[in-house]
Amino acid sequence: MVTPGTWATFAGEKFQINPNITVAVEPNDDQPWAEFYSDNFWVVGCLILTLLLFLALSLFERRWKKRAKIDQHHSEVMQDVHQFSENLVRKFMPTMVVAKYQFRGMRQRKMKVDIAFKELALTLPSGAKVLEGVTGEFGAGKMCAILGPSGAGKTTFMNVLCGKATYGTMDGAVLINGVPGDISSIQSLTGFVPQDDIVHEQLTVREQIRFSAELRNEVGTTSRRLNNITEDVLNVMQLLQVQGSIVGGVRRRGISGGQRKRVNVGLELASQPTVLFLDEPTSGLDSTSSLAVVLSLKKMCQLGMTSIMVIHQPRYSLFTLFSDVLLLGKGGRTVYLGPSTGAKVYFEGEGFGMPTDENPADWFMDVICGEVPNKNVPDFKPPMLFDMWKKSARKVGRSVTPGGSESSSASWLQNQERQMDDSDDRQVLEEALTVEWDNMDTNNDGVLNREQLKLLLATCARQIPPDDVVEELMERMSQTPDTVTKEEFVSYLLNLRHSIAADHTATATVSIPPSQRALGSRSRSGRSLDSTSSASETDSEEDFSSDCGDDATLGGSPRQVRLQRRLPGFWRQLRPLFQRSLVLFSRKDEQRIGFLVALSLGAVVLGLNDKCICKVQRWEANAYLNTHTALSLLTSIFCLATYGSDQPVFLRDRASGQNVFAYWLSRQVVDLFDLTLQTFTFTALYFVIFQPRVGFFWYGVPFDLVTWAASGWGYVISTLVPPEHGAFITALLIFVVCGLFGNPANLQQFFASKTMEVFVSCVSITRWSVGMSFLWANESNHEIITEPVALSTFNMEYKAYTSGWGGEDDYWSIGFIALGIMGLALRVVSLLLLTFLPRNRAV
Repeated sequence: MVTPGTWATFAGEKFQINPNITVAVEPNDDQPWAEFYSDNFWVVGCLILTLLLFLALSLFERRWKKRAKIDQHHSEVMQDVHQFSENLVRKFMPTMVVAKYQFRGMRQRKMKVDIAFKELALTLPSGAKVLEGVTGEFGAGKMCAILGPSGAGKTTFMNVLCGKATYGTMDGAVLINGVPGDISSIQSLTGFVPQDDIVHEQLTVREQIRFSAELRNEVGTTSRRLNNITEDVLNVMQLLQVQGSIVGGVRRRGISGGQRKRVNVGLELASQPTVLFLDEPTSGLDSTSSLAVVLSLKKMCQLGMTSIMVIHQPRYSLFTLFSDVLLLGKGGRTVYLGPSTGAKVYFEGEGFGMPTDENPADWFMDVICGEVPNKNVPDFKPPMLFDMWKKSARKVGRSVTPGGSESSSASWLQNQERQMDDSDDRQVLEEALTVEWDNMDTNNDGVLNREQLKLLLATCARQIPPDDVVEELMERMSQTPDTVTKEEFVSYLLNLRHSIAADHTATATVSIPPSQRALGSRSRSGRSLDSTSSASETDSEEDFSSDCGDDATLGGSPRQVRLQRRLPGFWRQLRPLFQRSLVLFSRKDEQRIGFLVALSLGAVVLGLNDKCICKVQRWEANAYLNTHTALSLLTSIFCLATYGSDQPVFLRDRASGQNVFAYWLSRQVVDLFDLTLQTFTFTALYFVIFQPRVGFFWYGVPFDLVTWAASGWGYVISTLVPPEHGAFITALLIFVVCGLFGNPANLQQFFASKTMEVFVSCVSITRWSVGMSFLWANESNHEIITEPVALSTFNMEYKAYTSGWGGEDDYWSIGFIALGIMGLALRVVSLLLLTFLPRNRAV
C-alpha cells in the first residue's frame, strides 16, 4: 500500500503522493522521432539480421535451382548418349538388339528372397476370423498379385504377412528363404507402397526420388551412384518428362494422377528393395496407366526384386504379366494360388464355363462371388471353392501352362537377351569394325580421340553430337580420358545388350570393401560369375555386402545369411533432411505471406486500439496480456503445419528407417527462420505504433520467449491432433493458458493454492511474460506513470509471485528460464510423440 507523504520519482521528477489526490503526469508526446529511434537502434539491427537470414535462404534457393537445371541437363545427356550408342550399333551390327534402357545405378540382387507362409490367419477382438489358413509361397524375383472381391481380406493378408495387423490376433508362420522369421527382420531390404499417394506436394518429381535414394540406400553409396539410381527410377517409371515439375495436390495443380501414382511407387524403388509390397498401386488409374505401372515393376523384377501387390480386377493382358496370383474368397481363404496363366485352366477344369467375350480377370471375381454356375455341382455355393482348392492344390504345378508363358504375355520382354553367346557377337562386331577402323583412325595411332569419335557419331546419326555427349561416351568406353582403343570400343557396344550397364563409369561408382575382395569372383551360391553376366564382378560383390552386412552365414547355409544392410544414421540423414526442409521452406511463400499479413493486421489493430481508441496506459499489464496472447495464438496455429500437414509422409518414412530425431531437428531449425520473422514483424509494428518508451531489445525479449513457448504448444498439438481439428483445439488451449491463467487480475486467486500455482506456472506463457514486460517497464527510467497507486499494487503482486521462485528482484531471469524450459520441454514432448506414434496410424 502507498502511505501519505510518500515520495516517488517518475520521468526524472520527484512527486509526493497524496492518497486523496489523483496523481497524473501526462506523457510528453512531443519527443522527436530521431531521439525515439536513436534509443531503439535494435529495431534496425533486428531488421538487418532478418534480411541477412533471408538473403542466405535466397542464395540457397538460387543454388538449388541451378542444381536442378544441371540434373535435368544430365538426364538429357544420358538420353542422347543412349541414342547415339544405338546409332553406332546399327552401323556396325544391325542384328544386335540393344536394351531399351540400361540401369546405371541399380544392381542385380545376387542374394534373393523367397517368402513362404503357412496357415496365416487373423482373428479380430470380436472373435470374427477375417483371414484363415492361407498357405503358399512367393518366389524370389517374381511379380505376384493378390486378388479377390471386396471383403476377401486382400489387404488384411498383406498386413498379416508383414506383421502389421496389430488390430487383431495373428496366427501362422512366415519363412524367409526357408527359415522361420518375419518381414521386420529384413526391413532394410523391403519397401511398402501404400494405396494412397503419400508424397511431398511441394517437391518436384526428381527431388522426391533423390531424397528417398539418399535416405534409404546403404551407407557408403556414392553421390554419383545415388544420382544414377535416381535416373534409373525416373526412366523405368517413365517420369523423365516431368522430373522438374512440382507434384502438387488438391490446392495446387501439379502432375497427372497416373504420374503421381508412379512417383508413389518410385519413392520405394529408389531404395533398391529386394522385396516390394504394394497396396493397390493401380487404383484410380485407367487401364493404360495401370499397364504402364505394372510393366515398370516387371522390369524391376529382372534385377531380382520380389514384388507382391494387392490389385483390383485388372484386364487380362495385365493379369498375365504376374508370375503367380493368389485368389482369396470372402472370409479370407484361398481359392487359387499358382501361375497367372493357369488360373483360367484351373477354374474351367473344376466345371466353370467362361464366355468367349469375357475378361478372364473379371470372370474370376464372378466365380468367387458365386455368380457363375458350375456344371459339375448344380447347387454350387462360393464356400465350396475352398474345398475344391484343397483337393486340387496338389494337381496344380508351379510351371506355366504351355502356350501361356509370361514372355508371351509381355511382348516388351521379348528378345531382351540374344541367343548368341558373347564370343559370337564379339567376333561379328570385330569383323565389321575392322573395315571401318582404319578410316576412323585418321592419324594411324591405333586409338580414337575425341574429335575422331565425334566425327564417327555425326556420321552415324547424321547430326553433330554435343561435346558433353562425346565426353560422356568417351568416359564410358575408355579408362583413359582422351582416347579409346578398338577393344574398349567393341566391349562397350556389346555391353549395350544387357539391362545393367557394365561400362567404366557404371562400375566406377562401386566401392568394394577390402574384406570382400578376398571372396574372389564367386557369387553367394558358390558359382563363378562368368563374363556374360549383366553385372560386373564388383557389382556382385557389392550386393553380397549389401544384403548380408558384415556377418557370416548362419549355420553355414548360403540361404541363411542375415538379410540386412546398413542404412544411414542420424548424421548421414540430417544433411538431406535439412536440405529437404529448406526446399519446402522456399516453396511456402504463399502460406508465409498469409501469416505475415495476419500478424501485421493483429499488431496494427492492437496498437491503434491501445494508442488511440482505449488510450491504454503504457505501463498497464493488460496491454502486454493482449499482445502476448495474440502472438501466442498466431504462432501456435502456424506451427500446426510443421508436423501435422505431412504426417502421413513422415509415418511412411519412419516405417522405412528414417531417423526421427534428424527429421525433427531439421524441421525445428528451419522453422526458426519463419518464427524469427513473424515475431519481429509483430513486435516492431506494435512497438512503433504504441511507443512504450522502453528499449526495443528489452521490450522484444519477452515476445521472443512467447514465440518460443507457444510454438512448442503448436508442435505438440500437431503430433496429437488431425490437421482439421488442430486450429480449434489450439485456440481453446491458448485462451486458457494465456488469456485465463496468465491474466494479472486472476493471479491472486490462482496462487492461493500451492498446487494451482505450480500448475499455472508450468503451463501458462503469459504468467511469466506479462510479469517480465510489466516490471521491466515500471523500472525503466523512460516510463511515465499516470496511476502510481495501482502501479504500486501490481508491482507488489508480481514481485510477490516471483519471490517464491528465486527472489523478487530476479523476475527477469526467472521468467527467461521458465519460458525457455517450457518451450524446450514441449519440443521434447513432440519428439517423443513422433517417435512413439502408434503403429496403427502408420501406412
